[in-house]
Amino acid sequence: MEVVPALKSIQGKAFAQPTIIVADEVAGDEEIPEGVTAVITPDVTDIVSHVAIRARNAHVLFATCYDPETIGQLKSLSGHCLKLSVNASGEVMFEEVKSSQWTVDSGQWIVDSAQQRRVGNGQRRVLTTDHYLLSTESPYTVSASDFNEKNLGGKSNNLRRLQGKLPEWVGLPTSVALPFGVFERVLAEEKNKEIAKRYEELIRRMDEETKKLSGEVFGELRKTILALKCPDELVSSLHEMMEAAGLAWPANWDDAWMCIKRVWSSKWNERAYLSRIARGISHKDLFMAVLIQEVVEADYSFVIHTVNPFTGDRDEVYAEVVLGLGETLVGNYPGRALSFTCRKGDSEAQVLTFPSKSAGLFGSGLIFRSDSNGEDLAGYAGAGLYDSVMLPPPSEIPLDYARERLVWDEDFRRNLLVGIATIGTMLEETLGSPQDIEGAYSRGRYYVVQTRPQVGIVNE
Repeated sequence: MEVVPALKSIQGKAFAQPTIIVADEVAGDEEIPEGVTAVITPDVTDIVSHVAIRARNAHVLFATCYDPETIGQLKSLSGHCLKLSVNASGEVMFEEVKSSQWTVDSGQWIVDSAQQRRVGNGQRRVLTTDHYLLSTESPYTVSASDFNEKNLGGKSNNLRRLQGKLPEWVGLPTSVALPFGVFERVLAEEKNKEIAKRYEELIRRMDEETKKLSGEVFGELRKTILALKCPDELVSSLHEMMEAAGLAWPANWDDAWMCIKRVWSSKWNERAYLSRIARGISHKDLFMAVLIQEVVEADYSFVIHTVNPFTGDRDEVYAEVVLGLGETLVGNYPGRALSFTCRKGDSEAQVLTFPSKSAGLFGSGLIFRSDSNGEDLAGYAGAGLYDSVMLPPPSEIPLDYARERLVWDEDFRRNLLVGIATIGTMLEETLGSPQDIEGAYSRGRYYVVQTRPQVGIVNE
């Protein structure tokens, strides 16, 4: 067991034996290091935040301890061998064990010859890329009706599968996209010749320095991508596509072009790089598309897991709700979301926690979402590994719960929560598997902004 001030402080580290981490701070965007089997923190962590989803994806125990005395006791055992278990009520139990009780067998660590936990997943994930449209003849943009597995990733295609299958009270955001291959096509432009040369040099350097790689290379790669010049044909194609879809053209194209490049460049943020390394995903096989959507001007945002992630109960939906845009939820902003469960088909929801986040994000405009071929996949959600960017940026506003309907209006709260749970049940039935859904409620109407397979659930 090791104690660290922040989970981010051990990014990129690989542990040679199964390791429990006690971290005082969890920001919400970290990648769980290889070899870590459990993370314990006194920090408040939203169950549906990106870091929590990635922990479940890696089969890592992730728990919050609010008792300073217990955290102090855990910290006093730094360097000792511990055994953790979860009892029927969901409480994490721990006890000190002798190091001789740990043995290695065929790449797995075994506790007391019974409980097994693998260090890393030991498997290489190969992304099939030969069928993607990556030639110079590929279109710069595609409309929502033309989204498919050959040109876009899971975000776009999961939304396409919902088109025409939702009732009128549930909407989908208007969308267009820059498909796979557009980044490579822009990089190959004559006007970007020197930028492409620099980019390739940095890739070679990264490959050569894998074992002593520093964040400087990632920063240089991102900086190089942000210097790309835009082909005129891309601008005209996107303008035409957005106009046909009913999306407002941005007031400043340079700002929009920078948002697109920021999504592309997020291939080279540290957490995404480390995740690919840990799961055996080749960097050259990872392609970035950009899903461009209208921002739903949310009164409330929610995340639904259609199978309760605490209990594994397939007949119960678990969801969390925040005021304003959903980034305060998936990004693990300070404070708690409203959380609840609801039996599928029931007209009552059970509130577990009331909201306490001190600030909400509010805004409208466009959002440029990452949509790579290495995220939102069955069995590997990759939640939050790559960046999404809003234009204009949202406003952060202090929240006052004294007059908030979600807290004080019981009928409104019941109707809102049951509506959210109904959406979860409906999407699970439509898509044929448990889902992790992000949505919004705006001016009396619900919206589904994205959905992905729920990780850690074995389909029956």
